[in-house]
Amino acid sequence: MSEKQVFEGSRAFLMIPPAIARDKELLKKPKTIILMGEIISMLNVTGEFFMSNKKIAERLDVSARTVNEYLGILESKKLIERTKIISQENGAIVGRQIRAGVDLVKPTSHKYNSNNRTVEDTYSSADAEPPIPYKEIIDYLNKKTNQHLRYQTKAYQKLIRQRFEEGATLEDFKKAIDNQAYAWQGTRFWKYMRPSTLFQASKFDSYVNANDLNQAKQPSNGGYGGEPNISDIPDDDLPF
Repeated sequence: MSEKQVFEGSRAFLMIPPAIARDKELLKKPKTIILMGEIISMLNVTGEFFMSNKKIAERLDVSARTVNEYLGILESKKLIERTKIISQENGAIVGRQIRAGVDLVKPTSHKYNSNNRTVEDTYSSADAEPPIPYKEIIDYLNKKTNQHLRYQTKAYQKLIRQRFEEGATLEDFKKAIDNQAYAWQGTRFWKYMRPSTLFQASKFDSYVNANDLNQAKQPSNGGYGGEPNISDIPDDDLPF
């Protein structure tokens, strides 16, 4: 028997890409999402979807007419393509074939690869927020201060994430680091060049907007590389 003859649909899990599962239009008719999962699961095994509307109707507990409506919705969103199968003998329509549509196979979305029969789940810029650049921010701070802070530290990531949620950008973090490195270089406050000080909510904006850098002034140590030899400073002496 061929795969087509024995495959009647997934028995374990349906393959539903996140962008489809969260599509606001499809969520109004949630069984269209289940149907799309059935289609992708079969495409993944056989390369085409051949389950009849009657069989789909039984599986979804809807009428055959409703199945046709669901298929129309998926086709309008370019997730599937339907092709009529015409009899070569008398020209009558004897069935239909369903394949992955252009919006299912485009590289920046959920891609069905007909060569190895896999569905690759990737994200377009519209589907997901870009990752927060924890490593780039902490690496930049380390470069300015000769520290060896780890970007994986949860406390640092929490502060950075909170500022991003408030609308901060990578450039804002670099400005805050640059501005305070300039202001505190060679002073007793250099030891506060750390995430818990620089990225705290109450002062972050003021550090970002401290645009009074004098580019002509040469920083000590040939740059911001190195902490002066200072004694411990009580937190009460902080300049904020």
